[in-house]
Amino acid sequence: MKGNHTMAITLTRRSALTAALASACSLSLLAACSDDGGSASSDGKMKVIIISKSYQNQFYQAAFKGAQAAADELGVELETNGPDAESNVSQQVEQLASAVNQRPAAIALAACQPDAVQDALVNAKNQNIPVIGFDSGVPDDASGAVLATATTDNEVAGGNVATNLAANADLQAALASASADSPAVIGVLAQDSTSGSIVQRVDGFTATLVTELEKLDGLAGAVDVSGQQRWTTPSSNPAKVKIVVTVPPTTSQADIQSAATSILSTDGLVALFAANQDAVNGVISATGDASQLDRDSGRYKDLLVVGFDAGTSQKDAVRSGAFLGSVTQDPYQMGYQAVTLAVQAANGESVEDVDTGSHWYDSSNIDDEDISVLLYD
Repeated sequence: MKGNHTMAITLTRRSALTAALASACSLSLLAACSDDGGSASSDGKMKVIIISKSYQNQFYQAAFKGAQAAADELGVELETNGPDAESNVSQQVEQLASAVNQRPAAIALAACQPDAVQDALVNAKNQNIPVIGFDSGVPDDASGAVLATATTDNEVAGGNVATNLAANADLQAALASASADSPAVIGVLAQDSTSGSIVQRVDGFTATLVTELEKLDGLAGAVDVSGQQRWTTPSSNPAKVKIVVTVPPTTSQADIQSAATSILSTDGLVALFAANQDAVNGVISATGDASQLDRDSGRYKDLLVVGFDAGTSQKDAVRSGAFLGSVTQDPYQMGYQAVTLAVQAANGESVEDVDTGSHWYDSSNIDDEDISVLLYD
């Protein structure tokens, strides 16, 4: 009887130990009880590391706020990092390598130079650490570690600019008097015709603007797009509105400003879209720090200018009314969605790219809390 009692105690202890181990593993969504995945933090939470292109940049600070909000909601530990400047590629490479060595549940990354981080990403892939891109992510990643990206759909965002411009009453009034003999011109200043984000924004802007303007009385089939081979769409009827795309010979600020000056001298110009922050700065420089866009006394007081992104000068121009408005990306959602995707991937769920959206801002809402947090200098 004594021997049977001892065996029963031993079995009971083994059962209790097995149950305890099972419970410990189930409490951690990391593979803390396994060698196949990431590691848990000291308090047992899943750990996600997010690395930006430039740590102090206001755009990425907004992304970190969104990332922290998602981490708090999902009950995970978040570590934020990034180089001192976007040009400090080697520092980011070291930070990513260090992050992989920590074996977190997942990593979110906006790569300064995609080819420079490939070795570290291969290492992450080999250790089954999922990587989520955010903002520009890791274009053309060859490692297989990057499973999805939280980023702006730039074509949709360009369309957002066009929709707000087309709805403006002053623009519609200017177009009402346009004719085939004296067409109205809407200029587009694109920094280049090769950058994926710029191309997509201009694609979205021109296509949406044609659609919206042709809904107006007398403009059906009378809007064409020209100026660049990529952006050439003849109108089916004699054009009353011409959307003309200009690309400077180089991306230097001097060439961009020169291209802006050229657009401003176009006969019949009623509106102008600057497709990124550098293009916006070119327009502002070409108009005397936007003083010539003053709605009361400026040389171009009747010109409706719309932009993309933010920056101190652009925000000032929007706030004063010199610019009709602009569209900003949503860095907060980039961070929020990146962490959400990271946790899903760490849990073995399938993930795919997420459009983090864009927002129109003008003098009426630029200082609203939900907009101002998205605007960076």
